Amino acid sequence: MTHQRTYPWNVYRMTVFGLLLAALPMATTFASPQGLHERHMAQVEESAKPTGVAGGASFQDHASYNTTFDGVVTLLKKQGYAIDSASKDAGTVFTSMSIKGHWRQTGTRVNVSLIRDSKTVTEVQVAVTQQKRFKALQTEPWGSPKVNKAKSSALAAKMKAALTHS
Repeated sequence: MTHQRTYPWNVYRMTVFGLLLAALPMATTFASPQGLHERHMAQVEESAKPTGVAGGASFQDHASYNTTFDGVVTLLKKQGYAIDSASKDAGTVFTSMSIKGHWRQTGTRVNVSLIRDSKTVTEVQVAVTQQKRFKALQTEPWGSPKVNKAKSSALAAKMKAALTHS
């Protein structure tokens, strides 16, 4: 009869515990906190957020800062724009993006910045931005915003005329 060696239970338990501890770092490095689809959708949503851009058209309004801010918001609403965010403290107004196209989409947004020069003079900077993306089986993120100078100048002229008449 051959003698079979037996190991105490503690040796087995410590071996299994050691292997689990060794495998734990490998399991956490390969498991991402979110899937590829969630990361892609987060990137698409981040690219659609309004950002400030340089350029566009500017003019000076000879009225108080509060009057000019209220006039700009009112004019944008009357023109049919939906206000995405407006901050009197920061002096910015962003409209929601209007999207045109089916597969190749173009999004247009209005960014207005107000700068208080003095108690009676406010500088208004208007930038109409356009972003493009391709939307097929998978929606691509929006491209970087580009200022449309012609539309910015036209909207700035409308604002200046409306603010001086009010």
